[in-house]
Amino acid sequence: MRVLFLNQYFPPDPAPTGILLAEVAAELERAGHTVDFVAARQDYRGAQRQGGRMRREAIALLRMVWDGVRRPRADVVISASSPPCLLVVATLVARWHRARSIHWIMDLYPEIAVALGEVREGPLSRALATAMGGCYRRAAHVVALDEDMAAQIRRSGVEPAIVRPWVFAPVLEQLAGAAADRDAAWTWIYSGNLGRAHEWETLLAAQAELERRGSPIRLRFQGGGPSRPAAESRAKELGLRQVEWSGYVAEEELPNSLLRCGAAAVTQLPAARGMLWPSKLGLLLALPRPIAWVGPKDGAVAALLHRVPHAGIFEVGEGVALAEWLQARAADATPIPPSAVLDAAAHRAESLDRWKKLIG
Repeated sequence: MRVLFLNQYFPPDPAPTGILLAEVAAELERAGHTVDFVAARQDYRGAQRQGGRMRREAIALLRMVWDGVRRPRADVVISASSPPCLLVVATLVARWHRARSIHWIMDLYPEIAVALGEVREGPLSRALATAMGGCYRRAAHVVALDEDMAAQIRRSGVEPAIVRPWVFAPVLEQLAGAAADRDAAWTWIYSGNLGRAHEWETLLAAQAELERRGSPIRLRFQGGGPSRPAAESRAKELGLRQVEWSGYVAEEELPNSLLRCGAAAVTQLPAARGMLWPSKLGLLLALPRPIAWVGPKDGAVAALLHRVPHAGIFEVGEGVALAEWLQARAADATPIPPSAVLDAAAHRAESLDRWKKLIG
């Protein structure tokens, strides 16, 4: 069987969605299938620093539909959701090839753009939502990331499969030899993309409360993203002295950089519930470090973390409660038992096996 993958980015670009799809492709090749890729010929992190997003993504979609129909005939077309509304292109490409369409939703468009105020709700957004709903119903399978996202898709009359992102194969290898020594100063970390859907004001409010109390605990932002300049500006306004800002680390350094910290934060704005899944959480679940979740308390992510004894769950705005939880974690030297940590290799194998069954 010939399988054609569509996504804005693929390795060697570091975009997480491309890496996940490439690992699905590698598993299919091992099972005897032939795989092919159509990308947008763009740079993920470079694009984050550029303006003209709508124009860039429109160009990407046009390139991908042109490249997609020129590829050798495929039996299955697998698409993710970057650029926005890529499923419309994937549906056209699948019809051209007389192939089945399988769509893995990483970000729910156009709903998330409307929820975050990037696109006004109106005739255009409703037309796009109608088009996406029609493409969901034409797909052989639609794959969501959690139950919240699945609930959104059911409104289109489709019952999706659920496959959560996993820890990448190279990172799994690094976990085995990762150092567990913490920094001399107890530090909590936000690592990765600080995007428009991520909450950061509660983190700064918690750090401000810690510094007001005279705590030596430090906060580190590691990575980048469109919301980072606003976060840095707000930290200056608050007069925070124990906040560090660094860039993305190389993939091979990521586990060690997280293990050097005492705890890690994962966040999501309530408006984005069910419209994406915080991919950094997959790796954090596999590490013996406390996890602070700042986002909806009644959502699927919170439900998952309620089963994790070393997780703290906070609503947006609960900075004081978060500060108190961090102080308690810093004072507790009890190691997290291996039984409380996700078996990342087993989860990856199970997820890839589900993908093989979906393709048939």
